[in-house]
Amino acid sequence: MDLELAGKVVVVSGASQGIGLACALTFAGEGARLMLAARGADGLTAAAAAASDKGADAVATQLCDVTADADVERLMAATVERYGRIDVLVNNAAGKLPAGDFADIGNDAWLAGWNQKLQCHIRACRAAYPIMQAQKGGVIVNVLGTAARNPKASYMPVGISNAALYNFTKSFADLCAPQGIRVVGVAPSGVTTDRWTRLVAARAPAEGKTPEKLQAEIDAALPLGRMAYPQDVADAICFAASARASYICGSVITVDGNSTQGVYL
Repeated sequence: MDLELAGKVVVVSGASQGIGLACALTFAGEGARLMLAARGADGLTAAAAAASDKGADAVATQLCDVTADADVERLMAATVERYGRIDVLVNNAAGKLPAGDFADIGNDAWLAGWNQKLQCHIRACRAAYPIMQAQKGGVIVNVLGTAARNPKASYMPVGISNAALYNFTKSFADLCAPQGIRVVGVAPSGVTTDRWTRLVAARAPAEGKTPEKLQAEIDAALPLGRMAYPQDVADAICFAASARASYICGSVITVDGNSTQGVYL
């Protein structure tokens, strides 16, 4: 299947690890021209080298903290300066949201959390929108999370911010579609990233288990017998950004292996 991504200019935030890195390599394999963004220079250098090896038509990098307006503006400007346009934005990077007991999360932590997740996505969309508007086309893929439709009291800020991003993705798509810009969401559940592996390693001793045993138990409890791999999510994102998904707009594609229970009627 030809996804028609060869030569397309793709910006990937959070591209040095996890889902972002898997996206970078997947788009590279399709022959895209890449602008990879992350906060760490070493990770970006490694990601760029791997993307080149995978067959990217061109690769550039830009240090970027998506919680900072100026950084995001520089990222978009650097992309246009290098390639002349932006065909795809993979809006993947986000910071850490507070979790725990509702009574223990202060107002300042809530507000800081919005900037770590919700505002990061909005900020990047605002920076890319006039560029895509001027070129009369483009695709924005917002990487969300299934906590949006599976509320948990202990995970409240994460669920609320993701629910807001579902709404933002649809309403932004309403604005963008008449201008030839598609906006799509991709929502994974748990993914076996390096961060997840570290969390399991930290949690296992408290449960008297090895990390391997704990992970095996987590996998066994899931309908498909395993958590998602970053590649599972990257494949969905790459498809959503491609010409083969040209009539998918305003939707959120769930990549959860049937592990979540929330539904929309």
